Amino acid sequence: MLEKNLNEIIYEKIKQMLLDYDLIAGQKVVVADLAEKLGVSRTPVNNALFLLAKQGFLDVAAKQGYKVHQLSRQESDALYEMREVLELGSIDKAIANLTEEKLQLLAQREEDFKKAVTDGLGRSRYLIDQEFHAFIIEISDNFYMADYYREIYQKIFLRHRISPLRGERTIQVPAEHHEIYEAIRLRDANRAKKAISAHIQAGKDYIHSFIF
Repeated sequence: MLEKNLNEIIYEKIKQMLLDYDLIAGQKVVVADLAEKLGVSRTPVNNALFLLAKQGFLDVAAKQGYKVHQLSRQESDALYEMREVLELGSIDKAIANLTEEKLQLLAQREEDFKKAVTDGLGRSRYLIDQEFHAFIIEISDNFYMADYYREIYQKIFLRHRISPLRGERTIQVPAEHHEIYEAIRLRDANRAKKAISAHIQAGKDYIHSFIF
């Protein structure tokens, strides 16, 4: 059990390194260096890297070890398509399950993201954005779908380097979130679906500006 817990801890720490740009897309991952930095043996590091590679965050090649996976446009398109399927597929049930308490929690998540943009947060902003969208899926009472959504989301945002929101997107993204929130508040599923689709397309176009 202790070894399993250590494996999980090291997995989360390495994943956080991806989030913090300690490991960036295309970088070679040296097991010995990671083990020394994390203060553990190579075994839990190897176990964590194996799992991260299985999940698509790392590439592995014979005699070359691991490299941080770099997102391609083709992968981005596929992941955004999956993201849209999950979000749109949850809306009808989310609205049916909506309560005043859940609406207030969604409003708080919207406000958290708006503040993150105002404060100029970098990479961590994406986790706040993730939770705004994942919570909508959770309202549908399908927590498995919400967890899968988080996995898809992270496969987009942890596999390439993105700068803080810039230009018009600093205004557009909070406005798009508010449109989604308003549609849900009014129990208007069609409006919510249109808002989500437009938001996802705009996000994909923005991400593609970083992928060459």
